[in-house]
Amino acid sequence: MSSGATLALFARLIISLGFVIGLMWFAARVVRRRGLGGATNGARRAGVSVDIVARRTLGRNASIAIVRTGNQAMVIGVTDHMVTKLADTDLEQIELENAASQWTAPAPGPAGPSPSWKAMLNQMRDKTART
Repeated sequence: MSSGATLALFARLIISLGFVIGLMWFAARVVRRRGLGGATNGARRAGVSVDIVARRTLGRNASIAIVRTGNQAMVIGVTDHMVTKLADTDLEQIELENAASQWTAPAPGPAGPSPSWKAMLNQMRDKTART
């Protein structure tokens, strides 16, 4: 292959790439003007305010959150696969004094195992102990 043919092939590649990028830019502009895309401009976004007020983890893949939108508050359940509205609530009714420490951390529980757990553990030790 001669250097002239290689140069022509490279020029054709650059022109084709420019055409594809231009076509993508034009399509994105049309979609943005019609409001079909996921991104919105700042004017539409300014009126929407969604805040997570508090969140408590229930397990490895589940949690409960209190979400405020404007002047309304909702309690929602969140898992890996879905979000479920559990109830509407007033923010004044919820005690959020220790929100940073109480929520998003495991619930405080007894320091040691519960009595039933201890009893079951002792029974298992008695059954498996070698004499």
